[in-house]
Amino acid sequence: MNTFGNAGISTKRTAVTNLLRLICIVFLLLSGATSFAQEFTGRVTDSSGAAIAKAKISVTNQDTKVVVNTVTTHSGDYTVPYLRPGLYSVSAEAQGFSQEVHTEITLQVGQTATINFALVVGSVTETVTVRTDEALLAGSGDVGEVVESTRVSELPLNGSNPMALLGLSAGATLGAAPHAMRPFDDVQATLSINGGGQGNNEILLDGVSNEAARGDAYQATNGQIGYIAPASAVAEFKIITNPYNAMYGRASGGAVDMTLKTGTNQLHGSVYEYARRTFLDANTWQNDYYHNPTPPQTRNQYGAELDGPVVLPKLYNGRDKTFFTLAFENWSSTDPGTMTTSVPEPQWLTGDFSNLTYYDPNTQSYKPEIIYDPLTLHANASGVLVRDPFPGNIIPASRLDPVALKILSYYPKPNTAPTAGLNPWNNNYETPVPLVDTYRNFLAKIDQNISGKDRVSLRYGFWERFETQSQNGLYGAPAEGEFPHAERVNTLYADWVHTFAPNLLFDFKASGIVRVNIENTGPAGFDITSLGFPATLASGLGGYANYFPSIQFGDNFTSLGSSGGQKAIGNSLAMLPSVTWIKGKHAIHAGLDWRILQNSTRSVQGGMSLSTGRTWTQQSYTTGDPASGNSVASFLLGTADGGSISLNPNTFESQHYYAPFVQDDWKVTSRLTLNLGIRYDLNAPPIERHNRADYIFDTNVVNPVNSQVNPGLLPNGGPLKGGLTFLGVDGNPRAFYALVKNDVQPRFGFTYRLDERTTLEGGFGIMYRNVAPGPNQYGFSASTSYISSFDGGKTPTGPNLSNPYPTIIQPTGASLGYLTALGQGPYFINPHYKTPQYQSFSIGVQHRFLKSDMFQLNYVGSRTYHNDSNDNINRIPTAAFENCNILYGGNPANCNSGPGSYVTNPFYNIAPFQGTGYYSSPTIQAIQLTRPFPAFTDIQEYQLNNGRSWYNAMQVTAMHQWDKFLTVHATYTWSKTMDSGGYADQTYRIPARSIDGNDYTHGITLSGVWLLPVGRGKYFGGNMNRILDEAIGGWELAALYKYQSGFPWQLNGSTMYLSDAWVPRHSDPTIPNSIRGVKPCAAQYVEQNDGSYLLTPIQANCGGHYNFIVNPQYGATQNIIYSGIRNPGTSDLDVNLSKNFAIYDRVRLQLRLEVFNAPNHPVFTGGYDNNPTDPGFGTINKTNGQTNDPRQVQLGAKLLW
Repeated sequence: MNTFGNAGISTKRTAVTNLLRLICIVFLLLSGATSFAQEFTGRVTDSSGAAIAKAKISVTNQDTKVVVNTVTTHSGDYTVPYLRPGLYSVSAEAQGFSQEVHTEITLQVGQTATINFALVVGSVTETVTVRTDEALLAGSGDVGEVVESTRVSELPLNGSNPMALLGLSAGATLGAAPHAMRPFDDVQATLSINGGGQGNNEILLDGVSNEAARGDAYQATNGQIGYIAPASAVAEFKIITNPYNAMYGRASGGAVDMTLKTGTNQLHGSVYEYARRTFLDANTWQNDYYHNPTPPQTRNQYGAELDGPVVLPKLYNGRDKTFFTLAFENWSSTDPGTMTTSVPEPQWLTGDFSNLTYYDPNTQSYKPEIIYDPLTLHANASGVLVRDPFPGNIIPASRLDPVALKILSYYPKPNTAPTAGLNPWNNNYETPVPLVDTYRNFLAKIDQNISGKDRVSLRYGFWERFETQSQNGLYGAPAEGEFPHAERVNTLYADWVHTFAPNLLFDFKASGIVRVNIENTGPAGFDITSLGFPATLASGLGGYANYFPSIQFGDNFTSLGSSGGQKAIGNSLAMLPSVTWIKGKHAIHAGLDWRILQNSTRSVQGGMSLSTGRTWTQQSYTTGDPASGNSVASFLLGTADGGSISLNPNTFESQHYYAPFVQDDWKVTSRLTLNLGIRYDLNAPPIERHNRADYIFDTNVVNPVNSQVNPGLLPNGGPLKGGLTFLGVDGNPRAFYALVKNDVQPRFGFTYRLDERTTLEGGFGIMYRNVAPGPNQYGFSASTSYISSFDGGKTPTGPNLSNPYPTIIQPTGASLGYLTALGQGPYFINPHYKTPQYQSFSIGVQHRFLKSDMFQLNYVGSRTYHNDSNDNINRIPTAAFENCNILYGGNPANCNSGPGSYVTNPFYNIAPFQGTGYYSSPTIQAIQLTRPFPAFTDIQEYQLNNGRSWYNAMQVTAMHQWDKFLTVHATYTWSKTMDSGGYADQTYRIPARSIDGNDYTHGITLSGVWLLPVGRGKYFGGNMNRILDEAIGGWELAALYKYQSGFPWQLNGSTMYLSDAWVPRHSDPTIPNSIRGVKPCAAQYVEQNDGSYLLTPIQANCGGHYNFIVNPQYGATQNIIYSGIRNPGTSDLDVNLSKNFAIYDRVRLQLRLEVFNAPNHPVFTGGYDNNPTDPGFGTINKTNGQTNDPRQVQLGAKLLW
């Protein structure tokens, strides 16, 4: 198998072998990941402004003493690229002039720092020194925010994940509610930048891709973050929200470039531990409401970081040449938690439901709930079909299914009193469900300055974690949850920078990542035949027979069993050779971004499932009511509502990506710099190594099954058209879709210096994001549906739990050709798919008020074209749909129960339909046969590219720094994001248009670190004695505040915005076609005893009438999908109070008190009831609505040197 990554982690030998493969490849390439984005540039002139050619420029890292030299061009310009972030001095000297040196220059990640020189006549031995510790103006049009080392190390981080600070840039958002981000959490999945959508950003580590190919195949967003370094090893990072440099690509949004620490000539390091305990934390709002105690919580996080020169006494002195960085971190946490759920009453398992009652909220009393016999359906005096109850509400022992009894015996007995005001069996079981996490991380890095022409950097990183938790409140065989969820990452990278000449530099880098995800949703090792299922069923299930089957119950009973598990491996290799050429006023940088991504799944979730509700034991077979039926009773009778057996294939998907680019930073004048670039993406479509995937649905072919079907039973007499095709078969391509060859991306940025303190900057750029999901695998996967009824739900097929799946459909691959997926709903990919295009643009002004004060105001916009969308090509025709839909003047009985609603099934007992309802049921809904391809159900075509989004924003950034004592950053974003694509009304082909689900109108961030200037060596009390200094000196305050306005609230998917309904606002009846909220009233059509439907208010606030809701005119809905309502905003303040103690020389001890959500302000963005039939419609559910963490306190200690 040609893979550079491992295909599993079943043995240690496999892991070691594949790690060695990865090491060999990366070291053979001798490449790596130091960002070329950090550079010094400038111009050298004499006192009259004339350019000085061939002046010597020396750039010195003040910590490592590594020097990089160059000379100015004929125009007096210079550029020194490929530098690491750090503290620098830059000098210029020329014959006949005094040397000028600028010191204390902080070069940040992704920064182009401009240092100009005006040399004065004199001797070269004379030196003019300038301290340049003030804020530098931008040297490019890129927009973004640098989070420097001080904020990375000192800001309070709940979980110590440095990526949690990504939301500090204007235009960047991290999900809806603030919460802890553990060091292994994939923050990229929730990061959205400038309307580009969550998870669509480029993540770089030391300047090269840090993307790990996703093990869960066919993901639309960019891959997971590959390696998340411990916060102690992070130097700083930059969030580039408008990347106009052609080096960035494969994203729709922005880029994040994180830089790790590099050793210096002095030994630096830290040892730390953070601890959390229950007694320090506040309780959740809902626990306080119900007077429940604070859930116990324990967390320990400890680690160490060490960096410095490599010195081996009497053997090797690596000062000024060889430097190392080591880091280690360990995490263990237990969030015990408690789950309150529902289990059956023990006497029910004997068939005795004589005590069964339900709670009637109208009378606030308990009433009998009757169990009906599903085999007694008959017409009553009114002609309505009803069932007879079991005498005494007791199911005879002879009717109890033995398999059901065995399965139900795995339920524990109730152990707590049910919740008042609910059905008496609800919330009658309480159990601990601890969430247990263990995690460790290791990092090693070597930097070697071989000579003045060659520099090399090598790094190895590793982290893994294990998590366990029950998610159904049960343990042992019927448990469902994480048993365990495991992740493991190995990563290698190297970097080689070579200087051919002062104006010609070469860089070659690569990074390899292997990420393994293991998800076991239930304990393995179970034998399903012990439940009474036949051996033939176990044989047909294969490996899935080792798991307790997934049994889902209605009436809020907790589920039994799980869907198995999966092992997924993602391999990624990124290579980036590039060259920088300084020519006159031009700094030209060209390179090739080359990546190989592989996804492999060894086994996937599926297996056997059954679901049961009260359908078979309620009085009416069409309409449910709270006074009849019970899901446990239905199951005891050996019946189920649905279920399936899913057999899914292993996959091996690979993708190649090539992106050559050229960037020219042109200093047109001393005031104007243009950033001109172009990039070309060749984003090859994924390929499944063994062609185990579908191609397109052929709409023109006559399906071979047509010869077996009686045409007289088809509405149009046939023929039956349509069939599924496969990749790599019968001349079909192997790739998921055609190669896109026109993804050209021009980039343009500019900076114009209006004066010494003010620049005007802006730009425009095009990027193409990562590709979208891949195709389905019908034929290579197989799904066998449980058949619950042959007559539309009137009578069950059971009792049949002793063998619910007498025939299990096995995967057939492509061997059945067009006969694949008959009676099912396949989907396929648009073969002419286009990569979504992202356009970003901005213009703004940056001004430095004082020495260390920076203010930036920008207009920022983006447009995304060709967004993914899908469409059902096998829709029921409009006329047939209207005939059955009450909102269009029809009657549901025309499709469900009326004369002619069911007809003879033309596909009954025809072998290619085996395993579906089309095969086993003698009748079929007549409306299904009106589809264009009646041998199939819904057929979805994906990636149709008719989606679009647009974003406009005002963004403000301000920064203040007072010496080394105070650093403050603030941002404000005012924005709007809109989407279009898909259909608001698929029947009438009305395209949808809506506010984006991630639209947050206002966003504010404020972060700062304040070293109180009191104590020895400080501004105040600089000469105080040590005893007094230990008490009042060394205090530090760091804080992080974030505010975000609420995101749009929508009605649930089953609710329609009526086309001609309106609610007057301010007594203005002239506002049409809009529902101005949900509080005034909601109504629904309710089936009456005679089969008719009546529009009836379902909320008490309708006041008994609803004249202000105009009865809709039947027809298409409006195209704007938006309720006009937003969820509550979020506000979060985290604080760190630290005390630093001087121990010895450079050694100090720091004690930290970190408080997260210091005001203990609850955020309610969950449990927001959008179901019009619920009593709480339009309100926040107080029992589970809080989505942020309550106030949490963490104690920490650091020993630093």
